Amino acid sequence: MLINTVLVFLQNILPIFVVISLLFAQQGAKGQFSAQKTVQASNLLRGHQSNQDNSITADLPLIYMLKTIGFGFIIVLLLSYFMAELSQLFLGKGLEIFYSILFSLIYGCIVVSFLCTTEASQEQKQDKTLLDQQTLTQKKQIVSLVILLLVLCVHGSYFSLYVMSLTIQNTEIDTLYSGIVVGVIIGTGICLSIAILLYFILVTLAKKTGRKIVSYFLLLFGVGQLIQGLQLLEQVDIISSNVPLWSTNYLIAENSELGYFLTILFGYEATPSVMELLVYLSAIIVPIFVAKIIVYKQNTTASSMKGTS
Repeated sequence: MLINTVLVFLQNILPIFVVISLLFAQQGAKGQFSAQKTVQASNLLRGHQSNQDNSITADLPLIYMLKTIGFGFIIVLLLSYFMAELSQLFLGKGLEIFYSILFSLIYGCIVVSFLCTTEASQEQKQDKTLLDQQTLTQKKQIVSLVILLLVLCVHGSYFSLYVMSLTIQNTEIDTLYSGIVVGVIIGTGICLSIAILLYFILVTLAKKTGRKIVSYFLLLFGVGQLIQGLQLLEQVDIISSNVPLWSTNYLIAENSELGYFLTILFGYEATPSVMELLVYLSAIIVPIFVAKIIVYKQNTTASSMKGTS
């Protein structure tokens, strides 16, 4: 039971730690690249008081994140309680449809965050006012909290269902709870170690290649969530599953430790079908193309304003 609990915990809770690491890395990368500009702006406009305000603003997302996690736990418990009723909807396909919608919402929110990051980067290059930058930052914070809430609800409810299934089995109470508690402690330690290591790797990459690299990793994470929702629809034959195009299990097996981590990080699939490949590529290309359009329009607008001035 202990080993099974650790494995199930890693399978369902590790994505939550990964997305938290990605969101913190995105904020940390932004802080590094905007620190010099913030100091200059504060010296010109607000003096030393602006530095104090910026530090307060930087601390608020952590407080909101903790509140979001607490609210997410309540939703997880509600989902676990009504999971049996959800599974009976749509001729027994309700659970798969419901979770596929949640996976799609995660991807949609991540796309919005990706576009907001692109817009914020352009505003900094074009020296927009601090008020405009703060407004866009607040929007990004709200979207990030929604992403965290959705990921917590989806993956947390799966683990909660596992725990509830153990409680209805004929198992001794002491053995049951000791196995669950110890398994959760071990799993939390592993997930926390992976999340911290991933955070420092992303921040280091952001120093060398630019802070937008974290946004691309977050986008890939969202694409992986979208593919999971697609696979749920394939399982209940709402979407027909095609013959796999290839198999890379001989290189990296999906059920291996590395394969599962890559599946969480960017939706690695060892045996993709045509539908999955098309959805995967489209989910990456379309947001990047829209971001390029936003950059082009902002540059055009800035050039025209300079020309008329």
